[in-house]
Formats: sequence, structure tokens, C-alpha cells
Amino acid sequence: MKSSFKKGYQLGILMLVSTSLMACSALNYSSFTELVPSFSPSPSPSPLDAATLLVLENKIYQQVNRYRQSRNLSPLLLNRTISQQARLHSQRMAAGLVPFSHQDFDKRVQTIGVSVPYEAVGENLAVNQGYDDPVMIAVDGWIKSQGHRENMKGDFDSTGIGVATDNQGKLYFTQIFLKRQSAPVSTNPLSYDSIGNQSFFITLEENTNYQVNRYRISQNLPPLRLDARISHEARLFSQKMANKQAPFSHDGFEGRVKAVQRKIPLEKMGENLAFMKGYPDPVSVAVKGWINSPGHQKNMVGDYNLTGIGIAKNNAGEYYFTQLFVKKR
Repeated sequence: MKSSFKKGYQLGILMLVSTSLMACSALNYSSFTELVPSFSPSPSPSPLDAATLLVLENKIYQQVNRYRQSRNLSPLLLNRTISQQARLHSQRMAAGLVPFSHQDFDKRVQTIGVSVPYEAVGENLAVNQGYDDPVMIAVDGWIKSQGHRENMKGDFDSTGIGVATDNQGKLYFTQIFLKRQSAPVSTNPLSYDSIGNQSFFITLEENTNYQVNRYRISQNLPPLRLDARISHEARLFSQKMANKQAPFSHDGFEGRVKAVQRKIPLEKMGENLAFMKGYPDPVSVAVKGWINSPGHQKNMVGDYNLTGIGIAKNNAGEYYFTQLFVKKR
């Protein structure tokens, strides 16, 4: 379906349906304290900027999930809260505030647990310098180390990654692995009363933002900043579609524009939708579908600086995605 422009708005719709199922794993691993040693084969250039570090984090995430999938394990979902703690630890090591070690791991876990209840958690670290592909060096080192490898293929479902550099260009990598605490079964999958359910959907939304930003970065574009106010409007619409209170369409888009505009002065706004059922990794399917659709792809690479994402699921197992793209005035 072609996208269209109207009053500065660009719309795109994607519908995907499948019948595949997700397999489950029942293993459990604890934290390991082995470290990949430092490598310094040649002098390194000046410290990397934030955008480049984000690219490295994206590559770590991609390569670790590729390894898990090669072992027939489900991919990990990226979580912003976990990534914040991973990034902070890498920054502290790079600044010399803590040694290259798992120091204060219990504090990181405690902070994460406030908003992300967990059953198991682990952490991998690496440091290297002077390599053309530092991510490959870090991940290969983890794979070849039994302790790190056990974390990589462990019974986890979420992860956070942080990369930092010191003044000499040495790179510090932290990846935290987490298995979320099982949420009680709800008769209403759309209910946000349960912290577990809310955390699950927020994780999917953050992972969608991560993958969209990864694509923008690959196109030499700056990442979009996720805005909770915009996500609220996107989430409301996804819930309405999932509850069959609204059709799977851009109906009411101008109302969503006005709702966002009351909170954020904007120049223009776009919207991408996706609907699917039966995929083990709905986020990747949605984002790949958008990339392969000219109308959706145009929104993804558009001149925007903010975004909001809302995901809902109904009793039939149908996922509804809404992503709003905003250029703040």
C-alpha cells in the first residue's frame, strides 16, 4: 500500500501474519567473574563520540543474538534500564573510577531490580584497543571463554549493553544478562495494572526504538530520542486496535497529532503501524517489514528527532505496533 502525504503528515501501514511458534529453554545460570584480557596491538585514535559508541553497542547486541540463534536460542530483548547500568559501569571503568572488574555488580543489579524484577542475572566484560573491529574481538573472546559463553547462551530473556572509551581510545564493554521474573497470568493481556505486563511491553517498545535507530545510524542519520509523552499516545492507539475499538488503520491520526502537539511544539509528524501474529520475535519482523516498505522506510529515515512507540497484544495473540515520528519545533 502506498503512503501518502497530508498536511505535512506521512503515513504507512504494514500487516504481517504467521503461524510459527516460539520454543522455550529451561536452563539457568548465575553470574560469572571471568574477564577477557586487554588487547593493544597498535596505537588507537582519539576517543569515540557518543554516536559511534551507540553503533558499537548495537553491533554487540546483534552479534550476541546471532550466536544465541546459532544455538537455537531465542534472541534477547534490549532493555534501556539495563543498558543504562551497563553503560555507567563501562564509563566508570574508562574514567578510572573503578578497576576493570565486576566491582559493584550487586549495586547495579539492585538498581535494575527496582523497575525490572528478575530471577537470574549475569554480566560479561571486555576491554580492547587498536582493533579495526573491536566488537568482533570482544564477542569472540566471550565465546572462547567458558564463563562468558555460559552467560551468552544462558536462560535469559533481556539484556543491556554499554560501551565507553578512555582518553587513549581504549574501549570498555559491559553486557548484563537478565531473566525477568515471571508475571502472573492475566485474563486481560492489555492490562497495564501488572508491573510484569507493563515491563514486558515497554521492553518490546524500547527494542523497537533500538532497531529503528540502528537502521537510521546505518543510513548516516542521527538516532531518534524516545519520548514518554509520545509513546503514551502511540500506546493508547495500539490498545484500541487490539481491543477492536479502532480498525487497523490510520483513523484518528489527526487527533493523535493534536494530542502530541498539546505537549510538544512540532513541525511535522508521521506514523507507522504493524500488525502480526505468531512470530517469536515480533519486533524484528515489524522493523524489517517497515524497512522493506517504501512508505514506512521513508518515515524511518525522515527528518525527525523524537519518537514514541506503543505495542499491545490481545487474547487472540495479535500484536499491534504504533510508532509516531515527530520533528520538534
